[in-house]
Amino acid sequence: MFDCFSKEKSDFLRKKDKSKKGCVDEDIKEIINIINSKKDYYTTSSCSGRIVLLEKLSNRKNESNWLFARHNKIKFNEIKNYLKNKIKNEIWLKQEPLILHVRCRNLKSAKKLLNASRKIFKRAGVISLGENKIMVEIIGSERIDAIIADRNFAADEKYLKNLVKYANRNFEENKGKGERFLIAIKNI
Repeated sequence: MFDCFSKEKSDFLRKKDKSKKGCVDEDIKEIINIINSKKDYYTTSSCSGRIVLLEKLSNRKNESNWLFARHNKIKFNEIKNYLKNKIKNEIWLKQEPLILHVRCRNLKSAKKLLNASRKIFKRAGVISLGENKIMVEIIGSERIDAIIADRNFAADEKYLKNLVKYANRNFEENKGKGERFLIAIKNI
């Protein structure tokens, strides 16, 4: 009997990484390798978590300039330096959690992955349930989305320092959850 899932997995994992960065984040590499080593799963997209500063050019997601993106903690001066220039558009600081999209062979394997995920992450669920196409999304809950400047205002130094502190704290919490998840998925 022909195994469509294994063929799709093999084909997908041979493809070039299409992400903006062009490669898997270092902090999530081991998680991805473990998932992809299991016969019933493969990852289709991932991010270990990041802190991003962006300039919104419009309300459309793909119409923003990424001023910087870090997959680690940031320093206050990194933010401050971007606010020295004349600001024409909204500037947002975003701290985003770990996210994984995992294709599962069947509902049984999806359930096993969800059971392991939900012990650590509040937000894990099936996001696509087509014929022979089951996709699970696992995403952390630690996040910050804060406007810090536009053409009419810029957040003060005290606020920005606190924002950086909380973004870094969330980033560390997210990293800890990733480490616990790594242990959990070894047993699925």
